Amino acid sequence: MQLHQLEYFLAVAEGMSFTGGARSLHVVQSAVSSGVRQLERELGTDLFVRLGRRIRLTPAGEALVPHARAVLAGVAAAKDAVDGVRGVVRGTVVLGTLTHVGPIDTADVLGDLHAEDPGVVVKLRQTTQGTRSSLEDVRAGVLDLAIVASPTARVPGVILQPLHTEPLVFICSERHRLAGSTAVSPADLAGESFIDFPEGWGNRMAVDAAFEAAGAERTVQAEVVGFQTAVELVQRNFGVAFVAASVLDRHPASGLWTVPTALEWRLQLARSAAREPTAAELAVMRAYDRAYHRAAQGPRGASRTER
Repeated sequence: MQLHQLEYFLAVAEGMSFTGGARSLHVVQSAVSSGVRQLERELGTDLFVRLGRRIRLTPAGEALVPHARAVLAGVAAAKDAVDGVRGVVRGTVVLGTLTHVGPIDTADVLGDLHAEDPGVVVKLRQTTQGTRSSLEDVRAGVLDLAIVASPTARVPGVILQPLHTEPLVFICSERHRLAGSTAVSPADLAGESFIDFPEGWGNRMAVDAAFEAAGAERTVQAEVVGFQTAVELVQRNFGVAFVAASVLDRHPASGLWTVPTALEWRLQLARSAAREPTAAELAVMRAYDRAYHRAAQGPRGASRTER
């Protein structure tokens, strides 16, 4: 059993595609297919059920996944130990991120990381399913690290490093009946049509929890996966929404009425509790910590309200 065979196997298992696995590893598909077949012969069992262009893991393949990840993590730890003696930080980090990460620019963070630790390679994966999915991927080892908007400070199987907290702001059109209000409560919003993210996104969880605690119901008229889309729909008076304050700092929008709330949007960096972070992961964690610390020291930016 060779290390590259385990790498090929995991790449295919994570994307359920030989083509996608080869692309993620920057090797030809024939090499990946051959490596997996050889691994199956050595283990004496099929790891994938091949259904034309579709594949799925066999029970043996599912059993192998955590062990393959543990082997490769052990190899990475060994390399870290040797590099540490030489004063070198290198490695690849699969990093999950959200569509909006508050007051910082991801490109700036990655540029800072490259200047500080040029041997660290980051594979960035922007979630399309939200915080809940990212936390599951961190636990499963699909992601090494993930920026999440968990409304809680503790999640089983995951260690969360606080990065940034900001208020969620209620927004409505200037033509809306609540325009001119200085405060809103769940009771005030009964019967309103909301623009919100799908279930499983951190900001949705925070708002849902507030309404549940108040014993109030709400109707989500449309689900989006970007704050800017929510803002544009609210501008057209399609509904109301709660958005992170930094969205309006970075993209001031006309035609909106904004109301501060006590609800918070918490960004945290998640890593698995099952193992120690690699040197490369620690370098990424430091880069994000520096970026959010600088943002906290700077000015708030543009006004959040244009009336």
